[in-house]
Amino acid sequence: MSLKDSIIGISFVALMTAILIYAFLGYPEVGFVRPLGEFYLYNTFNFNEQGWWSASPNAVTGVLWDYRGYDTLYETMVFYVGIVAIALFFEKESSLRRTSGMTVIVRATTKLVFVFILTSAMAITIFSVKTPGGGFQGGSIMAIAYIAIIIALSRGFLPELRMDLSKAHLIKIFGLILIFSLTVIPVAYSLASGTVAYALQNQPKPWSEFGYPTFLGLYSLSGGMVIPIQVGELVHVGMGFTIMFLILTEREGKKELGGKRS
Repeated sequence: MSLKDSIIGISFVALMTAILIYAFLGYPEVGFVRPLGEFYLYNTFNFNEQGWWSASPNAVTGVLWDYRGYDTLYETMVFYVGIVAIALFFEKESSLRRTSGMTVIVRATTKLVFVFILTSAMAITIFSVKTPGGGFQGGSIMAIAYIAIIIALSRGFLPELRMDLSKAHLIKIFGLILIFSLTVIPVAYSLASGTVAYALQNQPKPWSEFGYPTFLGLYSLSGGMVIPIQVGELVHVGMGFTIMFLILTEREGKKELGGKRS
């Protein structure tokens, strides 16, 4: 590393440190709410002022889907296109070969941890209506479980779990279809009933009666469509990352095999 690179690196670290220190020192005192935050808190679940409300007692849920759900939808589409591009460039028809994997202790521990990782991914996804998390975070954690399987038990162990590239693609598409269906159902309902409803509308409003909790006969404490759409995101993201790992490990396996033959 040259002296110039070292100076740039140190300057960047110093700048980021100064920004973080300034942000920490400028943190508002307890009890102070910024105007934007006050707006969301006031309008999220206010029966007296329903002009902008989301009808969700959870402010995070209300903001996530009734205010910025489109951002999440576009983010999902970008991720989907990225996975498709990787598959088009690198994927070939081939089977995953079974190798010896790592030691017995590592293999046994990985099988146990695999279940806990999937459980954690599902919990982070479902409870995102009340706690930090979501489908993207849960899907990323789910993919870690398959990485552990690939590393510890070999690439060929996934077919024994009935998981290969074709099935991973199908499951990923299923997650995307679930997200898309929940997005367009309000529009279809609006066209069929002649009432006002919006794409990705989660909660009812005074001028738009459609809302998933009320439409399904449930109260808005459920967070409406948040749980099912987050599950769709979990499946879509988890399988997307898994596809990338399967493709990359298969290519590495081919390189190793080619090196041994030469």
